[in-house]
Amino acid sequence: MTSLSTYPFYQLDVFTDKGYLGNPLAVIVALDPALPIPNDEQMQKIANWTNLSETTFLLPPTDPSKADYKVRIYTPVEELPFAGHPTIGTCRTFLEHTQGGVQQAKGKKIVQECGVGLVNLLVAEDGSIAFTAPPLSKTGPVEEEKVLVACKAMGIAREDVIDTQWVINGPHWFALQLKDVTTVLNASRIPNQESKKIKFGVVGLYSPQERQSADAAFCEIRAFPHSVNVDEDPVTGSFNAGVAQWLIGKGVAPAHYVASQGQAMGRRGRVVVHRDDSDLTLEVSKRPIWIGGESVICVRGTIQI
Repeated sequence: MTSLSTYPFYQLDVFTDKGYLGNPLAVIVALDPALPIPNDEQMQKIANWTNLSETTFLLPPTDPSKADYKVRIYTPVEELPFAGHPTIGTCRTFLEHTQGGVQQAKGKKIVQECGVGLVNLLVAEDGSIAFTAPPLSKTGPVEEEKVLVACKAMGIAREDVIDTQWVINGPHWFALQLKDVTTVLNASRIPNQESKKIKFGVVGLYSPQERQSADAAFCEIRAFPHSVNVDEDPVTGSFNAGVAQWLIGKGVAPAHYVASQGQAMGRRGRVVVHRDDSDLTLEVSKRPIWIGGESVICVRGTIQI
């Protein structure tokens, strides 16, 4: 009989300050040098079993002088080089497991090693965690054929789309800006045969009147990663990062805003976007954009592998 090793296991809710209203994430901690690091097949099998949008494996960094930890990120069907809510949730787990929790790390800078390289993170005074949006490897207008496939899947008219953009920063996202928030919220999440080949999301802007309340968001976002067999992702850091770079870059969004996501699924995700303008010598287009949010630990335990 094959002997099993026991690893710490966490399940978190990310981009929310209240459990069960954000995007869940499973994290397996494999930092103990006395335990073997799970292999690729084991990682993928576990991610398929948890059946969450992502499951991560928290590992020792390749070079401790350059990164605090390494993470590998899996969907139920594939490994990703980068993803947003797994980045924040894994960092929160790292702090919880090694440094006594997020409250002990306020103001601390963390460096994560992952498939896209090194990602900088910052723990804010309120305990939220933000990462710098990774550079986009592909931008530009989306091919009309793909736009039409997305429109058909959502049950909306092509005229409801006012702009399109590739926003690939690891995951192969493309974004559609829709004419209003109502159209965003009414869009269908059910995939069809054609849309199972694409990964896309939509954004709609709230009116100035709708942004008046203290809790108001600047925009409503939905993400449909149909190509990885997920109808809709509750709150999506990587997609928000790409959309922020797009909207701020074209002058549609301010340098600081809050995005709402998950409303159509009964969630209440909040993603805080902030462009760092502290170094005025940098061209505006080259100033880093930070994507942040809160997270809640909902489950602590162990998993046998």
